Amino acid sequence: MGFRRNRASRVRTLVAEHLATVEEAVATMARGIQAHLDGQPWDEIEEIAVETHRKEARADDVRRTAEQEMVRGALLAGTRRSLLDIVEGVDGLANAAEGAMYSLTLQRIALPDLLHPLIRDALGTIQEQVGDLKAAVLGLLDGDPEAIKHAEEVERKESRVDELQRRAIARLFATDLPLAEKILVREFLERLAALSDRAEDVSDLVVMAVAVRRP
Repeated sequence: MGFRRNRASRVRTLVAEHLATVEEAVATMARGIQAHLDGQPWDEIEEIAVETHRKEARADDVRRTAEQEMVRGALLAGTRRSLLDIVEGVDGLANAAEGAMYSLTLQRIALPDLLHPLIRDALGTIQEQVGDLKAAVLGLLDGDPEAIKHAEEVERKESRVDELQRRAIARLFATDLPLAEKILVREFLERLAALSDRAEDVSDLVVMAVAVRRP
């Protein structure tokens, strides 16, 4: 039993590290997009894209180590399957952050000024959402009853990001920008909303895992 407890503790440490690294990747993405909104040169934004990639790669490494520990029997079978799905879902957030940055920099997407307030709002909401998700997953591992509340916050913030996306797209298509530019910007906005959607999907897994654990 002591051996299993030690491995479970190791898994908890690795999952916490993975969550923190994914959170850093999303924060780096947000910093890169903010830099573009602030008018920073593309070479600086490209450096932030590379930094986002490095954090995504680090998250992949930690995820693989955590999964190996779980597969070795650190947790009971039902808990193991749920946590594997959650860790994989969380990892997708770092992938989405990396994808958003590369989309922005490789296509040199010019985000119209009138969208900047909405995009800044969305970025702040997404970062808060990832923080809530981290708290929900750690709460699940620690048996914290507040895990559900954190998961519900993730869902609430996803609705906020959806609303901001709709408003931004409406503003975008009311402009006289060329259609090709509008499509590029819309696709970028959809990438941000997809990141938020992924976070909500993981929060749903947390809720289900908590429900399974309840007597």
